[in-house]
Amino acid sequence: MAGKPADHRDVHIGGLIEERRLRAGLSREALASPLDVSLSQLGKYLKGANRLSATDLDVVARVLGVPVGYFFETMPGRESAQPGLSDRPQARLETLEAWTDFAEAVARAADTHLDGERRQALGSLVRAVDHALSGQQAFDKANDSGPSD
Repeated sequence: MAGKPADHRDVHIGGLIEERRLRAGLSREALASPLDVSLSQLGKYLKGANRLSATDLDVVARVLGVPVGYFFETMPGRESAQPGLSDRPQARLETLEAWTDFAEAVARAADTHLDGERRQALGSLVRAVDHALSGQQAFDKANDSGPSD
């Protein structure tokens, strides 16, 4: 089954890849080799005639020393983008009871699996979280009797 046909976004990405390749002083062979494609196929990617897979785009980004997102930051038509998953409001914690139960579970696991020094360090961390969630005094290393790093 063939993938979706290439479109203006593939032309945009191909142009950015070619631009970064030239700036980096890489030959086409140096870019085609990690992709395990022919120079002809690489040329189709660079012109936007063929679409790169996500895996191949990741390889290209690593070779060129840019994050994958670099190829999408200046994508035409992205000005009115819809909110993404990270833009969704996060659920609020309704009660602190869940945290208390969590702290008790951590304490039981620590008693079973950790030595004394590590139990004490974990206990300091759990107390700090408990203080922060219950609105008590702010955590301060000076107020903690546990080991410090």
